[in-house]
Amino acid sequence: MTMGTVTELRRPRRLDNPESQLGRVYLVLRDAGAWLQLHEIGAEIQRRFGRMDSHAGISARIRELRGHGQTIVSREKAGPHEYRMMTAWGGQDGAA
Repeated sequence: MTMGTVTELRRPRRLDNPESQLGRVYLVLRDAGAWLQLHEIGAEIQRRFGRMDSHAGISARIRELRGHGQTIVSREKAGPHEYRMMTAWGGQDGAA
């Protein structure tokens, strides 16, 4: 049995993998045309992928996405926080 190279062992994580919670959160935020609250992100995950991800899990994945270099802004507008993913050039992903 031979060992693979470090590159083979450490492949970069695919953010657009709907089989992972990280991928589902990424895909929903990437495709969003508006600000979304955690419960709306969860509802969209359920609709699109048939999975039920907890609000705590979604929140953790948003923090993880930031660690992967994604710019996700949040705002508090008279209630729960809302989230939106921004592109590298300052535009909004998913916007028409």
